[in-house]
Amino acid sequence: MNPFVLATREILHRWKSSLMVAAIVAAVTGTLSWFLVNSAGFQSEVRRNVRDIGSNVVILPATVNQFEYHAAGGYSSETMPEATVGQLLEYKASLNHLIPMLERTAECRHGNLRVQARVVGIAASIAMPGRPKAPMQKAIPEGKLQLGSELAAALNIGRDETTTIEINGQPMPVDRVNRSNGTWQDSAAFIDLQSAQHLFGLQHQISRIEAIECTSEQCKLTGLTPDVVLTNELARISDGAALYRRDQIARARSSVRLLSRENLSLLQNVLWVLLALAVAGLTGLNALQRKSEIGVLQAVGYGHWSIVSLFVLRAAVLTVIGSLVGVVAGSFSAWWQSVPLFAKTGEKFAIDWSVGLLVGAIAVLLAVLASSLPAMAAAWKNPADLIGKDS
Repeated sequence: MNPFVLATREILHRWKSSLMVAAIVAAVTGTLSWFLVNSAGFQSEVRRNVRDIGSNVVILPATVNQFEYHAAGGYSSETMPEATVGQLLEYKASLNHLIPMLERTAECRHGNLRVQARVVGIAASIAMPGRPKAPMQKAIPEGKLQLGSELAAALNIGRDETTTIEINGQPMPVDRVNRSNGTWQDSAAFIDLQSAQHLFGLQHQISRIEAIECTSEQCKLTGLTPDVVLTNELARISDGAALYRRDQIARARSSVRLLSRENLSLLQNVLWVLLALAVAGLTGLNALQRKSEIGVLQAVGYGHWSIVSLFVLRAAVLTVIGSLVGVVAGSFSAWWQSVPLFAKTGEKFAIDWSVGLLVGAIAVLLAVLASSLPAMAAAWKNPADLIGKDS
């Protein structure tokens, strides 16, 4: 009889034990699939939240006096060529999310109210070639204006009010009033970079570039610290710029990502071991406990490979069924939980089915190996030594 037909009949005949095996495989593969799918969403959420901590690198004109820059609350009237951004991109510096800015203090007028405030021209964040990411900073619509909450209050402008203010005598419609974030940005006005360059007569000039460092690989290769790596790179790129690293933000970003990655890796390894023990234990034990049946099959004329095929097919079929149920259930439950749980990335969260395919494939491979080895060891023994000796 065909081994597949025989395996099918045995599964149906021993349906209770077969159902138990498939259920256990489903539970283990489902748990692992849930964790892997959920952890992918978790890592994405961590990256987005860590990114929103803010830039940890600022590139300033080399002529900036750092003492005066910090004393003025991170403001300087010095500028450098906008082409510096292109040089960083061409060199593929260890940075990402480059945000060029131009800042000036200017008179902001609304009706009879006049306020001297910082006006910031800002461009959308630029991803480094080879490191594509979702934009960290979106572009401000050309000709539109965004006001910090305190500046809006000083000009008596409500949050939902549609109005126009003048900056250095030039009227600009207010696009929105930003929510308070407790920084200097609450007292600033924001426009797109090109409009700021035109407004202040500083074509192709910028005040600074904010970015996020990506120095892990370089630090591992050279043994240098991130600030040294970035300083050396900038020295080779341009002599008109200097680097300022926000160490606390950089350490916070690195610590959060490292801690979450290491903890997830540990839990993932534990679940992989659990999968291996459960699948291999169930299928291997089944073959070991049925030595007597192997002897009977030999006695009625079944060859060695037919007997091995019977056990392998039974284990493979039950594992495939259990894995299919487990992977689908685990992945969908992870998706169902992750969409509302991850506030930043949940709406775009999608199931990576390659993860489930990997879990299922490894489970089937373990089942085949675990069932074939004891079956092969028994199938080559004398039937008389096996009949009546199940263990």
